[in-house]
Amino acid sequence: MPNEVIISDNARCSVSFAPRALIIRVFCFDNSLHSPYDCAPMQRQPLPKFVDARKFVVSGMEIHAYRQVAGLDRFVAGLANDSGSVDIDLRFFRDEQGFKCIQGKAVAQVEVICQRCLNPMPTCIEAEFNLAIVWTDEQAKALPKSLDPLILEEESLVLADLLQEELIINTPFVSYHDEECREFIPEPEPVEVVSDQEENDKPFAILGKIKPRD
Repeated sequence: MPNEVIISDNARCSVSFAPRALIIRVFCFDNSLHSPYDCAPMQRQPLPKFVDARKFVVSGMEIHAYRQVAGLDRFVAGLANDSGSVDIDLRFFRDEQGFKCIQGKAVAQVEVICQRCLNPMPTCIEAEFNLAIVWTDEQAKALPKSLDPLILEEESLVLADLLQEELIINTPFVSYHDEECREFIPEPEPVEVVSDQEENDKPFAILGKIKPRD
């Protein structure tokens, strides 16, 4: 049976122990039956540079992290600039068929170029993926269609490479502002239009300015 620990007047923590993991669930509630209490948002840590993929799968590890877009050079090449950040959630596990899997979601808040006005525009790029870790092409070919192969040459997995690869795949080929895009397009300068009649009258206007000789 799980043990219950009171954290505060409106939150309790249920703690249970599994053979390989410590499972902690926090339940928040309000005294009012008609007013649910919202828990504080998850605190994310900076994305690790690399992890041992095999050990993370065996341990059933999860990562809830963030990182700045700057430094993801291949991903930034398709953006307006290198500002912005990415939230990423990863779950390492072994599925029922025994495949070593990574299930993940990345959400990037970035700026891209609007192809209508050629100005930067904010956008959100989301990527969801289900990967199976393999080490050879033969293993990749044996995967079910529900899993995409992630071929590793060594045990260490560089998370930034995985992240930007999935973001690039999910970046729209072209982007446009909505109706407010017109605000970014400069108004054309007024052009003076001369009618044919005005053009025909010009020679006579010049003759009228010529004074007769005495």
